[in-house]
Amino acid sequence: MIIGSGNPTPYDGLVLGTLLTCGLVLLTGILWGRHWEPGTAQLCRWAALLVSAAALGLLLWLSPTTNGIIGAGRLISIWPAAIANALLFAIWTWR
Repeated sequence: MIIGSGNPTPYDGLVLGTLLTCGLVLLTGILWGRHWEPGTAQLCRWAALLVSAAALGLLLWLSPTTNGIIGAGRLISIWPAAIANALLFAIWTWR
């Protein structure tokens, strides 16, 4: 639930936690991925991206944005984390 809105958003916290965890995996890979086996690094990179995309898609499918307050809450919490994961993936792939 977004604080003060009264609108139930039961999955937003779980998805945000998932996105942050995937972001940490990607950041760890950027910093230390050169020392990993190439197959392990590629598996971790793609798995983090796919889990992030699946979590976001599942959130929007199970509890679509129905009004402005939910959309605003997701705009300042869920979407920046998803965009950060896409950028971290791109940076790791580029390195």
